[in-house]
Amino acid sequence: MKIAKEGLVFILPSLLLGLLLLLPGWWVGSIFFLVLSAAFTFFFRDPKRIPPSGQNFIVSPADGQVIKIYDFSDHPEVQGPGKVISIFLSLLDVHFTRSPIAAEVKKVDYQPGKFFPAYREEASSQNESNSLLLGSAAGNIFLKQMVGVAARRIKCYVKPGDRVELGQKIGLMYFGSRVDLYLPNSIEIKVRLNQKVKGGLTIIGEIKNESKN
Repeated sequence: MKIAKEGLVFILPSLLLGLLLLLPGWWVGSIFFLVLSAAFTFFFRDPKRIPPSGQNFIVSPADGQVIKIYDFSDHPEVQGPGKVISIFLSLLDVHFTRSPIAAEVKKVDYQPGKFFPAYREEASSQNESNSLLLGSAAGNIFLKQMVGVAARRIKCYVKPGDRVELGQKIGLMYFGSRVDLYLPNSIEIKVRLNQKVKGGLTIIGEIKNESKN
């Protein structure tokens, strides 16, 4: 399986220490670091994803569990009313973030912050985050990546002006995190609370009628 290159700085040192500790016969330490290297390899896995065909589909931006679905009436970047879908990523989930729709990246906004558990309410407004504004056939869509207690870094692969395809990788969050997706009312929600979703695969919405950006 393909591994994210960002994971090599975690995988290789652990693997090397595990192998070196075999030489003097320090089995406990060796096993610990070899298992740690395997855990990092699992975390940074990069499975191939082929998004569903269809111009009106909105796919999940991340692997994880839908922990919140709620209405919003006003947002500075998205014409309301609409709905917010919050997806929590555990340490067992693939941590790449993917574009939920074919779009143009209009804004990328990184904000330093705190490290509350990603599932808590404070995380949305106070945690370290990276936000993307996507201009699409459904109107503006706002995607917010947030790190939690364990996660301490967000990698973004895109910049303003880039065109992204449905399901394209746009970022990576390290070690447990959350994604909030703000969708306008032109999109009909297709997921339910507590549902497990797969980034780039699970259809979470469908455009009811096209609107101009």
